[in-house]
Amino acid sequence: MYVRNRAEDATPASFRRPGSDYVLSSDWDFKAPPQIREYNWTIQEIEANPDGVFRPMLTINGMFPGELIRCNEGDTIVVNVVNHGVNATAIHFHGIFQNGTNHMDGVPGVTQCPIASGGSFRYEFTVDGQAGTYFYHAHQAAQALDGLVGPFVVHARDEKENPANTYTSDRVVLVQDWYYDMSSGLLKEKLSPGYEGAPIPDGALINGANKVDCSLHPERRCDSSTASFASLDLAPNENHRLRIVNVGAFAWFQITVDEHHDLPVVEIDGTNIEPAPESSILIAPGQRYSVILSANQSAQDAYWFRARMMKHCFSENVMPQEGFQEVQAVVRYTSAATGVSKDDAALPTTSPNGNHAVECRDMNTVRTYTPTPPNPAPESAHHSYYLRVNIQIGAWRLERGVLNTSSYRPNLSSPTLHRVVSGLTAGNPSYRVAQGVNSLAFDPARELVISHSGPAEVVDVVLQNFDEGNHPFHLHGHKFFVLGAGHGYFPGYAALGLKPEGKGLLDPNNGTVVANPVRRDVGTVEGFGWSLVRFVADNPGVWLFHCHLAWHSESGMAMQFVSRLDVLGNWTLPAANRGLCEVAGEELRKGAAPDDSIWYDDS
Repeated sequence: MYVRNRAEDATPASFRRPGSDYVLSSDWDFKAPPQIREYNWTIQEIEANPDGVFRPMLTINGMFPGELIRCNEGDTIVVNVVNHGVNATAIHFHGIFQNGTNHMDGVPGVTQCPIASGGSFRYEFTVDGQAGTYFYHAHQAAQALDGLVGPFVVHARDEKENPANTYTSDRVVLVQDWYYDMSSGLLKEKLSPGYEGAPIPDGALINGANKVDCSLHPERRCDSSTASFASLDLAPNENHRLRIVNVGAFAWFQITVDEHHDLPVVEIDGTNIEPAPESSILIAPGQRYSVILSANQSAQDAYWFRARMMKHCFSENVMPQEGFQEVQAVVRYTSAATGVSKDDAALPTTSPNGNHAVECRDMNTVRTYTPTPPNPAPESAHHSYYLRVNIQIGAWRLERGVLNTSSYRPNLSSPTLHRVVSGLTAGNPSYRVAQGVNSLAFDPARELVISHSGPAEVVDVVLQNFDEGNHPFHLHGHKFFVLGAGHGYFPGYAALGLKPEGKGLLDPNNGTVVANPVRRDVGTVEGFGWSLVRFVADNPGVWLFHCHLAWHSESGMAMQFVSRLDVLGNWTLPAANRGLCEVAGEELRKGAAPDDSIWYDDS
């Protein structure tokens, strides 16, 4: 176990990451030969005040948010992690396929044991077959909301040749909800008997920055003298790409820019689309949208960029204090790129655009977006699964996320990938369930595991939401085609022009539903609604499928897909991965969600 140095208790003056770190330099070589890009990270605990209010935080190299990972398609990423935190941790690279490197996906209990306090681990993987906007975050319980987040941008080698990329600057904009208490305490409270709903954020940040009025937080230690609004410094009369990423735990955001009514979307979760006109962006946790902002207004040179938490998406339509649901950044027309606005006298005086959104639905389910180049979905699915999504109150008044009858609990000392590879190697027939739910090797009450074998099995998932809340589901290792979504009960395949169980088109001459649907890795099933997604299970490994609202995922709203059993039986896991599991179980469970058994009354 790592013993923290007293010096780490102090707030480092430089913990705030400069906004200029998220401006992508224009001299990048998109045609450079594939290379290794290496990062060295130390997980450190500090007390810091991103918006003025002090709280304990987890940081990478003492800074918040994390540094930008930037690479070209085909590059190899190496991240050396040393954990100086008191709890175990792991890093997931959200949206990265990890084709052939499932053991680097960074999910405790699924692909690895967590990195114990004082331990270290080397993540190494090649980024192939994808480009666009991604991010990384801690995946041990809800640690991401303590500060372990950062952006990840992958460039296509022909990116500058894309006619849609007519922008002169490119930058990342991270939006996130923000809590003033550590995730471990909030999670224990959320999972306790009688607790219903989820912790509501105390505020929000843009690129890790905001500035609050300390007089509104008399119960907290607060000093906002060094806090500031994030600044997006843009050259006037030019087009600028904003890669907007929701790295938060729970809140949807509506994004607008005062007096800028055109925000055409050009990318969704790493999928390029033909520019689609929008005036505001609705973004769920885990999602990414790239928009083009034209700095073409002449009335003044400073405007508010607004990220407003959509309260209608909370089970309780309230914030701790009125007015905290919106965070702003300054869009400033200038040739400089400082990244942080410190001159209060120069703050914008502009007013917000339009109305507040009230529907918690993905934009691609209410409008037609056209991926480019076109990529049709397979016409027929080999398998179709129905997942009943709900939040239920069970024994001991414990509210848990449920898929069908399963509420997921990870085995942190024996990850699913390790068990599957060992079982297949040993010839254990329990692990050779080639298609469908594996109830021989796994207890479906705690681990719903669906297996597939073969090089290109096509899988449909019908999500039917029996809960009033929305659930943005993230599939690791893949993108899925969104074939349909709506309110009420799933209308059946015929309503979408498909045969029962998705076994092809009803009319061979009408393939609109599969012609060129949006592909993404986080898709929402709305409250009391449905969603149909299709993916090709061609990526060997064990892949988590879960609600990306942290409180829902950690309460059990998750399951696992095992793809390419025919390949996994030939795998040997690296010694470094196995070594993570040689630590005592109590060390691996530090920082994890508590087991339900702690609430049981043994009397």
